[in-house]
Amino acid sequence: MRSPRTLSRSVMREVLTYTALGLLAITTVMVTQNLFRYLDEMISARVAWTEFGAIVGCLGLMLATYTVPIAFLFGVLLTFGRLSSDSEVIAMQSCGLGFASLFRPLLILGVIASGFTAFLTLEVEHEAQLALRRVVKTMAVRGGFIEPGRFRHLGERMLFVRNIDPSNRLEGVLISDRSDPERPLMIFAEHGRLNWNTERSELEFRLNNGDIHIEPTVDTRGNRGEDDSYQRISFLSFDYTLDAASLFGSHFSTLRPREMSMAELHDVIARAKAGESLEHLRRKDPVAYQLQIHRRVALPFAPLLFAFVGGLLGLERRRGTRSWGTLICVALVFGYYVMLIFSEFLAMKRILPANIALWIANAMFALTAVFLFVRGNRVRS
Repeated sequence: MRSPRTLSRSVMREVLTYTALGLLAITTVMVTQNLFRYLDEMISARVAWTEFGAIVGCLGLMLATYTVPIAFLFGVLLTFGRLSSDSEVIAMQSCGLGFASLFRPLLILGVIASGFTAFLTLEVEHEAQLALRRVVKTMAVRGGFIEPGRFRHLGERMLFVRNIDPSNRLEGVLISDRSDPERPLMIFAEHGRLNWNTERSELEFRLNNGDIHIEPTVDTRGNRGEDDSYQRISFLSFDYTLDAASLFGSHFSTLRPREMSMAELHDVIARAKAGESLEHLRRKDPVAYQLQIHRRVALPFAPLLFAFVGGLLGLERRRGTRSWGTLICVALVFGYYVMLIFSEFLAMKRILPANIALWIANAMFALTAVFLFVRGNRVRS
C-alpha cells in the first residue's frame, strides 16, 4: 500500500504546483484585462491606493469562479502529460500499478476543487460583485459630479467642494439643501469623505468640523413663518445622505442578477410566478434570474469534469509534445464556456428551459470523459 500512497502524494503535489502557477498567471492576465474597464473612472476620481487594492481584490474573487477550474485543468494536463511523455505510466504498469492509482488522487483533487468553486459561486462571487459595485459607484459619483472649485446643482440641492486631496478627502465642503421648503439649511465643513451605501442606495457624506445654518421659513409672499429664528449648530462629525435613485434614476441603484444572493434570486422568481411586476429591477425577464441560479449550481462541476477529461487526454500524449498541453487547455476551456454562453442564449430565447440549458456543457464533457475512457481501455487492451 505504500507505493500507491507515495504515488498519490507525488501526483497531487505536482498537480497542485502546476495549478498554483497557472492560477497566478491566469488571474494576473484576467484581472489586468478587466482593470481597463474602470480606467476612466479611476483617472477621473483620482482613485486612492486603498480603492485600487479593493478593485483588484474584488476582481480576483469574481474571476476565481473561472480561473480556479481553468488553472486546475492546466495543472492536470501538464502533470499527466509529463507522466506519459516520460514513460512513467509504463513504469507504473510494469510495477503492477493500474490507472486507478493515478485517478484516485485526481478524483480527490477534483472534488476539492469543485467544492471550492461551489463556495465561490454560492457565497463569494455576488458579495465581491457588490463590493466592487460599491467602490466603482463611489468613484463614479465622486468623479462624475464632484468637480473641485465648481458648484454642482442636484435638484433642490447645491454642492461645492474646494479641493480633493490625494487620499480622496473632500476639503472645504458646502451643501445647500432646499428640498424641504419648511426647513432650508446650509452646511459648511472643513473636510469630509463620500461613500456609496449599496444596501440603501444612498450617497453618504461624513463631514467634520463644520456648522449647520438653518434659515427661517419664508412663504411665497416673503412673510416669515411661525419659527422665524435663525439657527446655527456646530458639529465635529455629521452624516448627510442623498438618495441616489432620486438623483440618477432607479437604474443607478438596482442590483443585477449576479449581484444577488441565492435567496434574493429565488424571491424574484417567486414574485414573477405570483404575477408581480419586475419593472423596478434591472432585468425584467425572470429567465435571467433562473439562469443565474442554475449557473451557480452547474459551474462547480467544471473542475471535476476537467479532471477526468484532462487526465485522460494527458495520458494520450507522446514524448516531445509538452507544449501541446497548453493548447489543449485553451481548446477545452473555450469549448466549455462557449457551450455555456450558447446555452444561456437558448434559454433567454425560450428555446430551452434554464434548468436544462445550463447543464448542456456539463453533459457534453461527461460524455467526452466516458468516450476517452472507453477508447483508452480499447487501446490498452
